[in-house]
Amino acid sequence: MHVARQAINDATGHLYGYELLFRGTAGATTADLDTDGATTQTILAAFAEFGAAELLGGKPGFINLTRSFLTGALPLPFPPEAAVLEIVETIEIDPEVVFGALQLSAQGYRLALDDFVWSPQAEPLLAVADIVKVDVLAMSWEDVLFTVEKCRPHNVRLLAEKVEDREVYERCIAVGFELFQGYYLHRPETLSIETLSPGQQLALQLIGRLGDPETTTEEIERTVRLDPALVYRLLRIANSAASSSSRQVSSIRDALVMVGLSRLRGWLILLSLAPDASSESRMVRALTRARTCERVATISRVAAPDTAFTAGLLDGIAEGLGLPASDLLERMPTLTPELSAALTGDVSHPLRRLLTSVRAYEHEDLEEAERGPVPLRVMAEAYLQALAWTTETTRATDSAGHLATQ
Repeated sequence: MHVARQAINDATGHLYGYELLFRGTAGATTADLDTDGATTQTILAAFAEFGAAELLGGKPGFINLTRSFLTGALPLPFPPEAAVLEIVETIEIDPEVVFGALQLSAQGYRLALDDFVWSPQAEPLLAVADIVKVDVLAMSWEDVLFTVEKCRPHNVRLLAEKVEDREVYERCIAVGFELFQGYYLHRPETLSIETLSPGQQLALQLIGRLGDPETTTEEIERTVRLDPALVYRLLRIANSAASSSSRQVSSIRDALVMVGLSRLRGWLILLSLAPDASSESRMVRALTRARTCERVATISRVAAPDTAFTAGLLDGIAEGLGLPASDLLERMPTLTPELSAALTGDVSHPLRRLLTSVRAYEHEDLEEAERGPVPLRVMAEAYLQALAWTTETTRATDSAGHLATQ
């Protein structure tokens, strides 16, 4: 997955924030997605993949907002302080759009008017906007000055975009612009990261369950754990949510509690709209490893079964991404010492020995597998049961997802 960011500076030259620009997934172009799809992919990349802390460094990210997001047809699952929402110039301004902007402002979101051109219809948005972006390259200087004068009665900050040279930069400062973006200052920087794509069918199934007020966290956990890619995204989202929390994660349930079921539903809606490029074979291997670890932990009692399941799943995800487990941990929220040790710690740690023996059995290293907490015969039974469970689970999930989309 790819995303680009372009720095936005204040008048002193200090970094104020970044505009986040759609770059999609490998092999995808803007033409492959409608504008809702491009915004969805940008949000997922920023907050559910790279992580806001790593990508933005505590600064706000400017994200283009389409009409669907502005009017509430699509959710904004990240907290208000994380982003500045840009109302793009192609959105037709009508009462529904104005009401949506008022609602978002009341919820604490900051709004920016992108490529702003004044008109009587746009005047109500000036009353609710925090920032007005003016394309100084596309306008004559007289039009720039006219736009500035129309904005002065309102409590907005002016941002000059497409600043291409020093002369324009200094003229913009002289007339009252406070923020600046353009090639004269910074060019966009494209960042890439290996990822796993959750199955859209399972995401749709979860959306339906989350719409039922009787659904419990335990029921959601049982469904989430069926898709390693979904677990991976959940932990990335939890990592963003954990910036102000010292809570440690030892299981999938801990991550669900950290994110919250109401916010999870919003993320799932966006995930269900994203291109589905998951690798079934990688997912099956990760699920089988996780289930085997869970079964061995239940029999041997050397670790909590849900922690063993999470350890096996994360180890399988790291293998599927081609990453060392230590690199995967950098993308996760703070894990409990036991779970961290299982993935990267001393080989004498009980949960790590369990995981090592399961992995060894998968790779037919029976000598290493015998060093684990259960006899080889028990390991074989646990693995076969896990493989049967994985096969049946993925078949049932595909069938349920197919029915949910009909």
